[in-house]
Amino acid sequence: MALQVEAAQTAQPLPTPAPVTLDKRTRRAVLGSLALVMLLASLDATVVGTALPRIVSDLRGNDIYAWVFTIYLLTMTVSMPMYAAISDRVGRTPVLFFGVALFLAASALCGLSTEMWQLVLFRGIQGLGAGALAPVVVAIVGDLFSPADRARYQPLLGSVFLFAFLVGPTVGGVLTDTVGWQWVFYINLPLGLFALFVIWRVMPRLKPVGTRHRFDVLGVMLFALAVVPLLIGLRNLPTGEWTDPMVGGLMLLGAVFAVLFVVAELRAPEPIVPVRMFRNPTFAVGSIVILLAVAGLFVSIVYMPRYFQFVRGASATESGWQLMALLVGMVVGAITGGQIAARTGHWKVLLLVMMGLGVAGMVLLTGLTPDVEPAFVWVWMFMAGFGVGPVTSLLTAVIQTSVAAEMIGTVSGTVTFFRQFGASLWLAISGTVFTTVFNDQLPGRLADRGVPDALAGWFASGMGGSEDELTTLGDLGASILAALPSELRAVVEPLIGSIVAGIHDAFSAAIGSTFWIGVVAVAAAIVVLAFLREIPLPREERTEAAPRAAEQRAAGLA
Repeated sequence: MALQVEAAQTAQPLPTPAPVTLDKRTRRAVLGSLALVMLLASLDATVVGTALPRIVSDLRGNDIYAWVFTIYLLTMTVSMPMYAAISDRVGRTPVLFFGVALFLAASALCGLSTEMWQLVLFRGIQGLGAGALAPVVVAIVGDLFSPADRARYQPLLGSVFLFAFLVGPTVGGVLTDTVGWQWVFYINLPLGLFALFVIWRVMPRLKPVGTRHRFDVLGVMLFALAVVPLLIGLRNLPTGEWTDPMVGGLMLLGAVFAVLFVVAELRAPEPIVPVRMFRNPTFAVGSIVILLAVAGLFVSIVYMPRYFQFVRGASATESGWQLMALLVGMVVGAITGGQIAARTGHWKVLLLVMMGLGVAGMVLLTGLTPDVEPAFVWVWMFMAGFGVGPVTSLLTAVIQTSVAAEMIGTVSGTVTFFRQFGASLWLAISGTVFTTVFNDQLPGRLADRGVPDALAGWFASGMGGSEDELTTLGDLGASILAALPSELRAVVEPLIGSIVAGIHDAFSAAIGSTFWIGVVAVAAAIVVLAFLREIPLPREERTEAAPRAAEQRAAGLA
């Protein structure tokens, strides 16, 4: 539903401008608090990774530790459209406050966990809270700001989401090594409380306007039954086969429930996911482009740190600095794209050109080798980040402008779900491609480095074990020699330099191959978007005058 300020002096909104007028100070305070809320949900999806080895050491439960990630992803992804639909009925602010409060309470409980099953349970609750944050923040931007300003601010908030994925592992490692893994969760408390305080002080008082009151309970149930097995099947894909019941079987089950969900939503008077909205070309094409474009983003974010740490020997902190080229590209692209779209009202050609640049950067990244100059890699990452980074957020602003005001929350939740589901989909596929290419390339790369065929084949089989033994961080040569039987050590030691070089060659080739997934997906997004008729964004002069109440709240906060 549209949200309006409860103030007599606020003018009635025009069809296109934003329904709320904010002065510059209040605008910045609101955007800063929303960015902080977005950071909380995004950061916690990645910050736990580097702390997990210490957590497993303290809490045991090695057989269920993977669920620390999985349960958070499941509960967050499933709950996103639900919270967005609820916010259309009861208002954004109550839903946002509930989500942040639940997230913070679960964060405290995660830090207090003394057994692994407790941590898994509390992470699930934490994911339920996180599911409210991103879609409601996106909807609030749609409510408070004009179409031109949405084009400016949505890409910047989207950069926060990407920033969290880049710095999360480093932050988790620093906190774990200095103050303990518990602070990976405790750090959320002061940040979240501060964000709530700012929102409470400066956010205009909002109320829902409209008559949508029925809630789609059947749709929620079928949506969960479809998404949960699909996500679990995708997560199992890199280590399983399509014929495995825990991979193909779960994905087939999810697909069956997805069909039932679509049928139910077509009949529902107030669906949580607006299936009928796919008749809107901007919504339909925009959602498909977002689903495709995130492939380029997350392949870069996940695999480039592995390249820098394993192949180039960088530490976690050093690899984080190396990735700044990708982050800077995303931020510069967000600012540039948002400003151009806001000032001209045109976005289609802009997105096509930017995605084309992103594809060019990813094509160059497919040629990664251990010896490529770092400066070249930085330029390629900048191109990929600049071209693909702002796409999802800028299209979100465009989609919000194409739908009725009372649908902004529901549509925002659906678009956010497509981004999250797309990340899971492409990462699962890229994980499978990486493993397959690495195993296929390793014997030939070892042979090219002068390793005898018999020995190369033995190493390609993971030294009789898992390929993970060949991709550990640190001194790879020393690790390999330490794992060998004593009778083989003397034979292998003279060749260890060639063996390590061959493994690095195969690893680089495998990472490069994952970028072809991004190339194909983003190229497909370009083709799909090219057939969409552009509806220009309304342009307007930015107004800095604000109601006295908002001015006083901002002054009081300062």
